[in-house]
Amino acid sequence: MNSNRSTDPTVPSNVAQKPGASADVLDRSDAKWVRLRDIIRAHSLKRGEFLLASGRTSTYLFQLRQTTMLPEGAALIGEIIVDYMKKNNIACIGGLELGAVPIVSAVAAISHLKAWPVDAFFVRKAAKEHGARERVDGYLRNEAEVLMIDDVATTGGSILKAIEGIEGHGSYVRRALAVVDREEGAAENLAAQNIQLAAIFKRSDFPEI
Repeated sequence: MNSNRSTDPTVPSNVAQKPGASADVLDRSDAKWVRLRDIIRAHSLKRGEFLLASGRTSTYLFQLRQTTMLPEGAALIGEIIVDYMKKNNIACIGGLELGAVPIVSAVAAISHLKAWPVDAFFVRKAAKEHGARERVDGYLRNEAEVLMIDDVATTGGSILKAIEGIEGHGSYVRRALAVVDREEGAAENLAAQNIQLAAIFKRSDFPEI
């Protein structure tokens, strides 16, 4: 656990951002960004007719678990996110099952190697009907600032569901992060709740779509 984590629940000063625009996590000239985009293009970007979790339909799909569960993809994502968390003094990460699960696991492991230990958890869409019957699984400290994660953000609904799932735990969320922002309203919807969305990639980073 990291003793330097912030407990100030105020909104980040840079939460105000251009409507529809998520904040950049990494410079596009960074070798990690370039390599991770290549992996996503090769393994996760699909064409066809798809129904998204948001209920919308699309002619393309980012099937991110084909990247987040590859060794190199998981390592790159974990390293990028840990660096972002350290920069913003955050040491707890969570998200909604299923897309967030491999990401928070990668972040927890990489954080140990980078000497910035991060607590990780995921939120179930519904409480288990057996055992502890809790929606939150993993490690979530009271009063912790949480970076809420999603693999692909469309409207931000999964992030908001995850935030709802940790109500009553005494923690708070000022920032969220998506591996890919489809640029379809997530940043605006989260900003309306005083949450800044950052993204490693945006739809516009894939001009072939």
